Amino acid sequence: MVAGETITGRVPFSWLLFGSIVLIILIVTAVVINVNYHSSRDQLENTMLLQQEKNEEGLIKSMILVDQGLLLFDQSLDYKLRGPMDSFLSAYEESGGDPGRIDLEGLKASFGEGYELYIINDAGVIEYTTYSPDHLLDFSEYPQFYRRLTKIREGNIFASDRIVKDFSTGMFRKFVYHPTPDHRYILEIGYMDDQIQEMRSALRYTEAADRVHRMNPFLTSIKLYDFMKEEIGNSSYIPKEWRSEIIGEVLENGVPLEFRDPELDTFTRFVLVDLSSNGNPAEMNLVAEMTYTTAPIKQNLHNLLMLHLLIATIAILIGGILAYAVTERITRPIHRLVDDTQVISGGNLDHPIGIAGPPEIRSLFLSIQQMVDRLKEMMAALQASEEELKVQNEELEARVLERTADLTEAHAKVGFYLDLITHDINNTNHTSLLYLELLESEADETLKPYIEGLKNSLKKSDEIIENVATLREIQDAEASLVPVRLAPLLRKEADADDRITLLMEDEEVAVCADSLLSQAISNILANSLKFGGDDVSITISVTTTEDDVLIRIDDTGPGIPDDQKPKIFAKYTRGTERVRGKGLGLFIVHTLIVERYGGSVTVEDRVPGDPTQGVSFVIRLKKAE
Repeated sequence: MVAGETITGRVPFSWLLFGSIVLIILIVTAVVINVNYHSSRDQLENTMLLQQEKNEEGLIKSMILVDQGLLLFDQSLDYKLRGPMDSFLSAYEESGGDPGRIDLEGLKASFGEGYELYIINDAGVIEYTTYSPDHLLDFSEYPQFYRRLTKIREGNIFASDRIVKDFSTGMFRKFVYHPTPDHRYILEIGYMDDQIQEMRSALRYTEAADRVHRMNPFLTSIKLYDFMKEEIGNSSYIPKEWRSEIIGEVLENGVPLEFRDPELDTFTRFVLVDLSSNGNPAEMNLVAEMTYTTAPIKQNLHNLLMLHLLIATIAILIGGILAYAVTERITRPIHRLVDDTQVISGGNLDHPIGIAGPPEIRSLFLSIQQMVDRLKEMMAALQASEEELKVQNEELEARVLERTADLTEAHAKVGFYLDLITHDINNTNHTSLLYLELLESEADETLKPYIEGLKNSLKKSDEIIENVATLREIQDAEASLVPVRLAPLLRKEADADDRITLLMEDEEVAVCADSLLSQAISNILANSLKFGGDDVSITISVTTTEDDVLIRIDDTGPGIPDDQKPKIFAKYTRGTERVRGKGLGLFIVHTLIVERYGGSVTVEDRVPGDPTQGVSFVIRLKKAE
């Protein structure tokens, strides 16, 4: 062995020490960079989130201020429309409630320039109007506005609306409403003049949105939409179905919605601008579409990462130089020690060990010298005891052979007596069953319950003997697994009782097992039939995976409590305290499926979470070729 090499790996200790020091430097550097990077990222993201919250709050406040100015102007026009509305009501009453008899054009001319008249029926449709583009316009297509119209029609007061865009032309117009006395119609007057257009153009929501936009470097765009889902300030806007659905949902629920686009490093938030604080109806609310970019954060983080990597590279180079110097200082005396121990390992136990280096290494040298001296003494003692140990081993082998022969003979005797006992008990049980059947045919009805109890006890005795025989066969015969087709085995069990249903698509599927597999299936079915009662139904379903076959046995019996499930497969465990038995049936199932076939068996609730609705036994076996 070359000096300085380890027994395994052939890597010199000096290199191991040097690599360990460098690795520690790398780990510390990586941890520092990682902590600093994530801290910086969190700080940038928090800054962006804070700016986002401030911008959204500022946008809403700006919209409310603009709306307050518009509201004052809108309310100042009510006086121009109250008188015409009174005349409109009088004309309706004079027509006897028949809008078709009203001269709308003449009435409009009497009001002067800028007025338009509308009569809206109870379905929300403009049935009569002096403004032909809005004739037969159906307001029921705008649910929020239609609900407000219905409330106005069912009331009895003059209702003033805000200045809004005309549905047909997009021009600003002031509208007022009044229900007819018979509540069949709503009388509506629209007014428009140059002052309205000029004032509305001077106070624009979009200007306030532009100011908010310029305040946030992460904000790429702000768009505003009204309750008609049209973009404010963009006459060429073409609605998109997905955006209209989002705007409608935000207007309806008032909850902001956010959508991210990882490819473009952007995310868009749809925020409700609630103007109801100014006494506005719900249809005056707006939705702001605010698109943010995360590209500046990614660029800053990239620059920070590059700086950290540069610092880390310098730190690793300096640390590597220092690590090399320390390694040489520590390993020089160790190399001398390795040379001495190699001479000793060659058989020269009298070779002296040179002592040098720092105190810790000198102590190691002295300890090795003491170990060599002690080794000489132990070798002499071992040679003396070797002959004695050889004699003892020969005596021990003879005693083991003798005890093994005794155990083999005892096992054979136990098997003989057990066969004899089970044979005699079976004969006795069969004889007793014959006598009970004769007695049952001659006895009166009062004795039949007792006779049935005796028959069940004898059948239980047969079941115990059968379980014991199965356990003996499991223990005595070595497992020799062969392909076993499931279809004949399971169909035989299903045909034996009309309470059992088999669901199996692949009739050719086979598993790695032996002839005792039928006993495991029978024990589970017998358990379900015994505890389930006469009304129980059992379903056997078989599914396959690439490597395994799953047999699921579901019953509709009383189920198994959760505290009993973990120990249901243990030896001598019984289902309930009222059932007498030795509890070997499910123990045999577990022994065969898990220990003999290398599969698994579990018990679950048939209805998850409800242990009173029956159980499911799930058997997993390896699929055979």
